[in-house]
Amino acid sequence: MFAPIEQLVPHRAPLLWVNELIACTDTTATATARFSNDHFAADNQQLIETALVESMAQTVAAALGQRRRAQGAGEAAQHGMLAGISNFKILSRPPLNETLTIEVWEVKRLGPMLMVGGRISCGANVIATGELSLYA
Repeated sequence: MFAPIEQLVPHRAPLLWVNELIACTDTTATATARFSNDHFAADNQQLIETALVESMAQTVAAALGQRRRAQGAGEAAQHGMLAGISNFKILSRPPLNETLTIEVWEVKRLGPMLMVGGRISCGANVIATGELSLYA
């Protein structure tokens, strides 16, 4: 079991778009997110697509926070930035009021720059895939 998400990332509501970190290794992480009709990222009863990109980035942030905690640092990293998006494909409209599973894996790292691949699913359905470049 991992620490509450607020202890892993610097984000706070209404811009905290990941609910829980459920798996984390040195190079992979999985988190969940659930967006209700009244969520900041919902518009006209639908989730805005950019929420998928941000949820993937916040999953990376949660993994980095968990790894810091495992190394003895008591708080989440206070820096980090999404630097680029590539090959991001939204395969279906993200549903509201259902749990999304966000999986990320390290593709390569060069100093503070990190490229990750990711996949967002709802049940057995893949909603989005893509790569993010982050300063982390």
